[in-house]
Amino acid sequence: MNDDVLLRLAIAKQYAHHANFAGTPRQAVADGYSAVDAMFSALLVHSGQEPSKNHKQKFDDARKSFPMAFAAEIVSAENSWSFAPGADWASLEEYYKEWLSSRYDKFNMDPGLASARVKEAHAVVSAGIRFLANAEKTDADELDKLVCERAFGYKFSETSDAVSDAHGRLFQEAEELGDIYGSKLGTKLAATTNYCDLDLTAGDALTQQIILEDKEVADDAARVYHLFVELVDKIQTKRMERISGGKPPEECTPEEIIDTFDFMVSLKARYHGGTIPLFGIPWSKVLKGVLSRATYALKKGAAEPANKKDEPMPAA
Repeated sequence: MNDDVLLRLAIAKQYAHHANFAGTPRQAVADGYSAVDAMFSALLVHSGQEPSKNHKQKFDDARKSFPMAFAAEIVSAENSWSFAPGADWASLEEYYKEWLSSRYDKFNMDPGLASARVKEAHAVVSAGIRFLANAEKTDADELDKLVCERAFGYKFSETSDAVSDAHGRLFQEAEELGDIYGSKLGTKLAATTNYCDLDLTAGDALTQQIILEDKEVADDAARVYHLFVELVDKIQTKRMERISGGKPPEECTPEEIIDTFDFMVSLKARYHGGTIPLFGIPWSKVLKGVLSRATYALKKGAAEPANKKDEPMPAA
């Protein structure tokens, strides 16, 4: 795969990932369509075309050149088959308009609709990768793995597995509650963990390797995920109390129940090391000056007689 195409695919993956962890509909749509736009670039570059910097022109060029790139299809995997949703060009054109609005205008979208747009962005990225894999006569899963490694350093990690296990345990708890209270399917579908996710990402190879293979870090991440699900449960409870005026759940109207769960929330946590707090100056620049002066003093002391008059040290 051409390296420039691979870069555009990795960018599409990263934007789709950002959208997946959005806390507001505006962010979900802005990042989601950015993933779609990056996929257009990948397709155009692969065909030898220079992507336009005008995003509507890029959309039109991609639609004209690749009308079937995002078609839904049945995908086979060894002894099983699965349905891979695609994307409709008319829907993508509306998505583009929403993207413009999310960037430049007042923006108000129902969280459920925004979540559907995030899924659509992922469908576009997956379909585009399958389309290009077919054009390259290579396996789509292998190309997807290559793109993920370019974007994040790995496709699946110990953290991914640990969070998946935590989800499984929470889902099992929901199933057991369904057995007790007589609505097994409904309780499972309503389980908060079905609508939550957690991931660790980093931009340097060393940290990526730790996330990839360290089980201790993975277990800690899974505990954070479990706590986040509990936090969302608590927010849901408080939303219901305020929306219904404090009525017990069994007395709430269908509209009140729907409104209770119709929201988005994201826990923003980050570590941006390498800078001095308050000033934002990289430690590397400060330490470079300190170390260069220390090195000069050590070399000078070793090379000159003790009685020789000191010379001024160079400025850092």
